[in-house]
Amino acid sequence: MIAVLSRQTDLASARLVEAALCRSVSKSQVQRVSATGLADNIQDIDIAVFINPDDFLAMVLKNYISNGKVKVIILGSLPETLYSKLQITRSDKPIDNNWCRSLPAQAGAFAESPASINYTTEQPLLGDFCWDRALERFDFADEWNNLGFGAVRADGSQWSLSSAITVPEANCLAHIKVGGDSICSYAALYDEPDSSILWFNRAVGPIDSFEWHIVERFIASWRAETLPVLPVLLDIPWGHDAAVTMRLDCDEDISSSRDLWHMYQQEQVPFSLAIHAANLHDHQHDECMKEMLSAGVAFLSHSLTHAPNWGGSYENARHEAARSAQMISEVLQQPIRYAVSPFHQNPDYALNALCDVGFQGCIGGIIRNDPEFLIARGGELANMPTGFVGHSQQSMLHGDCLLNGSDAMTSFKKAFDLSHRCKMLFGYLDHPFSPRYQYGWISEEQRSGAHQDLIHYIREQAPKVLFMSENEAMDFIVDKTLVKISKTVNGFSIKFSGTKKTNLWPTILLGDKLYSTADVILMT
Repeated sequence: MIAVLSRQTDLASARLVEAALCRSVSKSQVQRVSATGLADNIQDIDIAVFINPDDFLAMVLKNYISNGKVKVIILGSLPETLYSKLQITRSDKPIDNNWCRSLPAQAGAFAESPASINYTTEQPLLGDFCWDRALERFDFADEWNNLGFGAVRADGSQWSLSSAITVPEANCLAHIKVGGDSICSYAALYDEPDSSILWFNRAVGPIDSFEWHIVERFIASWRAETLPVLPVLLDIPWGHDAAVTMRLDCDEDISSSRDLWHMYQQEQVPFSLAIHAANLHDHQHDECMKEMLSAGVAFLSHSLTHAPNWGGSYENARHEAARSAQMISEVLQQPIRYAVSPFHQNPDYALNALCDVGFQGCIGGIIRNDPEFLIARGGELANMPTGFVGHSQQSMLHGDCLLNGSDAMTSFKKAFDLSHRCKMLFGYLDHPFSPRYQYGWISEEQRSGAHQDLIHYIREQAPKVLFMSENEAMDFIVDKTLVKISKTVNGFSIKFSGTKKTNLWPTILLGDKLYSTADVILMT
């Protein structure tokens, strides 16, 4: 069991972290508790997570560590009462929000913040993978980050660096660097015979980045022979080494997607369309949509009018969601269960509205806004009910995102590599051409060639890749939320709390091995 502790003043961060942990280890293995709750259930708690601990929670932390073989994750600021134990010193270089910010990307290039997170190459927890990243990155204007991660700020928010402090080099996992100079520490690992402490210098940790897999490795594998481990649910179906989904967001046209669809048919890769329902008024796309549906194309809602922020209010968002689903269903004669947010904007009221009119989930995620929706793994969201899921898909395969140089597809290939290595579901998007706009592509031939290049690269890197439609991918994520993991005397039991939507089984990481959730019992 993982216990999450924070002050009530840090409740927003605690709920986000709790939800992220639930997406990784199942809801049955995570509980937000008070200090008393930890003490009353201490024999059942394998890992304790402390968010911005104050002096009182620092005392609770010390007592917990003295109880036996345990793991601790600390996120955010640290009280001075822990400075001596963790050998922390204050950095003489102040945190400056200016070097956390990136300029907008120009055509043919990406842009990154002056500051970056640089991980050590000497720590077994990190493996042989390069975890380095910028604090902020753009691949299109000041909106999209094709590598998928969220922004680390220096503005005092929960998304911000918490403290200008430095840990001993022997414990440091990552530095914040500007121009090669270390400003402060970002992550650290402290190992003692009966305990291990992982710390990130951010109240929500890396919940919005591929770096979240470091936390998962700590939970599932680190010191598995001597300290507690818990199974971690991966976004990869059992028997596959990667999972990928794609879609076209039909902002201005639908039928013009036909040429690209034919290429995907030739590659035997599922195709998905998110429909801006205002395009359906004149019925010119009805026959094309029906033909595609009969050939297995998946359809989602992309709102009614493509209004920013789903119309700006709960009432408008509810209308956008309900009416769009109704109009698309009238053409296809099948229900529309999932939505793609216009501009990937996901204010809380819009998610509430989608849920309240019957949608089962939403796709979004973008570095520019709504950081709460940028999630490393798909699943249930903080403050949303069971049965509604989200997935972040920030990689936008547009002609104006191709890079100058020898390989224009470098960013997209790296985006897949990050997801592949961290066993996360990789999603990417494009848009059909319209008379007004071709999204930076010169021609359909150029666009099809780029998409085909990415598909071939993925297959080269992951021979057992599973390409899924967006509906199948979201159904698989729903299936993953049904998993209940419980600790037993000899290991862990695996159960599903409801009816699965797919014939796929989520993969589990435990120790250094992978298992199927079809296995009822995991032995340790």
